[in-house]
Amino acid sequence: MWQKITDNIFAVTVKGLTVTAVFILLFIIIFIVRESLVVFSEVAPLDFLLGRDWRPVSTPPRIGLLPIISASLALSGLALLLALPAGIGCSLFLSQVCPEMLKRKLRPFIDIMAGIPSVIYGFVGVVVLLPFLEQAFQLSSGDSLLAGGIVLAVMILPFLIATTTESMDNTAGRHVITSKSLGVSRWYMIRNLVLPASRTGIVAGAILGTARAMGETMAVMMVVGNSPLMPVSIWGRVKPIPSLIALEMGSAPLGTLHYHALYGAGLVLLLILLLINLVFYFIRKKIEV
Repeated sequence: MWQKITDNIFAVTVKGLTVTAVFILLFIIIFIVRESLVVFSEVAPLDFLLGRDWRPVSTPPRIGLLPIISASLALSGLALLLALPAGIGCSLFLSQVCPEMLKRKLRPFIDIMAGIPSVIYGFVGVVVLLPFLEQAFQLSSGDSLLAGGIVLAVMILPFLIATTTESMDNTAGRHVITSKSLGVSRWYMIRNLVLPASRTGIVAGAILGTARAMGETMAVMMVVGNSPLMPVSIWGRVKPIPSLIALEMGSAPLGTLHYHALYGAGLVLLLILLLINLVFYFIRKKIEV
């Protein structure tokens, strides 16, 4: 009887927490949308999205988000481009090559990397990466799109490795015995069986990595230079949406057009993340079929 009561309490608690989480998420979305609508009554949506000037306190105010949207997309794309090959390679090593004893010692370090605060990555980027870029490429300043992409790539690498390694472990377990019995080499099995069958896990890791990269604030803000310019070069300074909001929200008076424009930028970021996740979802479904 007590077991039944405990199970009922647990079920009600889980359902209540689930409903609460959904309502909190809906409240956040509704609040962002409500605060964003004011800017769209003053600025046409296309001008807001495609305008190239971000000067919300000028007279008249010019509020264009295109360079900032482009910077967010360029940073996330560059980070994923740098992290994906390294993540797949590390996952192959951990899943197929690494001895079991060494694997048990390495995996906790990967988990620790995922839990390191982003400001630590940013600090290391400022102290180590920026001076290295300045000296190696004879730059006046290391603050750049490339620096932000490298820092983000390191930050999303643990998520890619964890997701892809788990997928490869599950896949290899179905093929190892058969491959050995047929005399197939390990590298042939990895190239023709494990990698193709792990595509779903790789896409899942890419989704997690992209979501983390798009929403990252502190580490990126410390190394990209924070200039609202179009990302025409990897050496140029940029300002992504999270950095824009973090830097300017404290100086935007409550209720002003600048204040509501920052909420509009947050809404755009939310919609971009939703669109990216939908694209990855359809890619994953196509792969599974």
